[in-house]
Amino acid sequence: MERVAPRQILYENQLPLAIESKSQRRLFFPEGGSEYGPTGGTKPNIIRIPINADSLLDVQHSYLQFVLRADTDAAASLAPDVGVPFIRRLRIESSGTTLEDIEEYGKLYGGVLFPAQASSGAVMEAQVTTAGIGGIQNTLTTITANAGATAITDGAAATAVLGAFTGDGTDENARITAAKAAATTVIQDLINAGLTAQNAALVGKLNARTVNGAAIAAYRHNGSKADDAFSNALAGQTERTYNVPIVSALFNMEKYLPLVMMNAGLTLELELDVAGSAGLQDGNGATTLSAGDEVPEWTIKDVRYVAHLIDLQRDFYDRMRMVMEGSGGVLQLAGTTFRHFSQFHPANAATDYSINIPARVKSIKSVFFTMSNSGAKNAVNEYHTDSLPNGIDEYQFRVGSVVYPPTSIKVKKTGNLYTNKGESYQELRKAFGTLGDYSHGGVGVNSATYLAASDTAVHTGCNAYSFPHINVFGLDFQSFGKTMLENGINTADRSLPMTLDIKRSDGPAGTNIVTDVWVMCDAIFYVNLDGSVSVSI
Repeated sequence: MERVAPRQILYENQLPLAIESKSQRRLFFPEGGSEYGPTGGTKPNIIRIPINADSLLDVQHSYLQFVLRADTDAAASLAPDVGVPFIRRLRIESSGTTLEDIEEYGKLYGGVLFPAQASSGAVMEAQVTTAGIGGIQNTLTTITANAGATAITDGAAATAVLGAFTGDGTDENARITAAKAAATTVIQDLINAGLTAQNAALVGKLNARTVNGAAIAAYRHNGSKADDAFSNALAGQTERTYNVPIVSALFNMEKYLPLVMMNAGLTLELELDVAGSAGLQDGNGATTLSAGDEVPEWTIKDVRYVAHLIDLQRDFYDRMRMVMEGSGGVLQLAGTTFRHFSQFHPANAATDYSINIPARVKSIKSVFFTMSNSGAKNAVNEYHTDSLPNGIDEYQFRVGSVVYPPTSIKVKKTGNLYTNKGESYQELRKAFGTLGDYSHGGVGVNSATYLAASDTAVHTGCNAYSFPHINVFGLDFQSFGKTMLENGINTADRSLPMTLDIKRSDGPAGTNIVTDVWVMCDAIFYVNLDGSVSVSI
């Protein structure tokens, strides 16, 4: 093999010079009304935003902006759920052709993708861009620098150094000489004793997860109560502005979207959920949840899509069209989208579940599922992005006559304690990335939130110092990781039936359960020479 110089000294290798271009920030506004509300309310619940320009759209540097207003009276407060829980469905279309359609979008965003992937930095960022996470700042009070230690003053130091030599019958000079000889050791011992006491107090508080008697966590619901009061909740008749990215195949891809090549551009449609989906509302102004609490009242307004557009010279677009003509008349774009399926299980149903997943797609990359109280969206004391283990012991997928994986994924359970959280967690990590790649390790899934003993019964999401309940499970179906398109399971060509088999030993009594399943699959979009857009999933 020929020896070569390292790239650090190959000075002739430079980045290529870019063609002439300019970028611009442009706002796209919805059609119709200026205020929107939940399904069944007096305001419209469907937001349609046309996005069209003679430019390229950089979707990774664009985001959705809107204002959430708490419509309750001033004495009450609204504690929003994680992410954008009030968005039930996201659709993207072009000239009447549906390109993507993701149902239970808010639950997918706040109950699966964000907690399972978001780093601690992303959690901190979400406290700035949304209103759905309490985080560290809202639950951790100040720890003083001298916590648990006696203050070291000049007088205390002088006493420690000279006190042992007073009244011993010697003159002052002799005492000072003796003090100087011992000063180094005495002062060091004094400082070390103070630091030891300070560290012990700090470590003790962190190990106990308490500060001033209140539990702390790195990832909490925005409305979790601290000291029996809503933390960082939205007071009645106040507003908060959200600035969030869109999670979809088209709006997450690395390539620029060629709006200039599309006749009608794209239309982003957001369907709002029922009122209770937004979070929890303290309806009577008390510091604790009580019978006066109510279904949240809220409004979405000032909606806009903040787009980052790239403009190129006209002759470049002409060359693009020539390339399209030579390659069958299409531009091809690829991304990852989601299909949602759900199944209802009545209270005290059979121990084992068999859930039909009628997904007819060419490449299933991964599948995620959660189980939760079917009435959580309308409950006054539960967040609907929370989920339950529901007594799960093991699970396995079946596609046609083949089972995936060949041996079921075990969630070992002894009494109320889950003793094998790691196996299902590692399978979840594989579905998002590579084991050991901590850029895909979400801080939301941890020992306090995942397969917790308290989750064997229906929980109320706003108990004092409550943690989120994030019991999401998944399985990776790809053959070649993230390096190839359409290398997952093909259920479309032969119409293969797909089922999820769950074995359970117990679950919350008297509670109706809904199992939500999201199939993550490849989507290939085609921008045709006539300006139309089509999709293959």
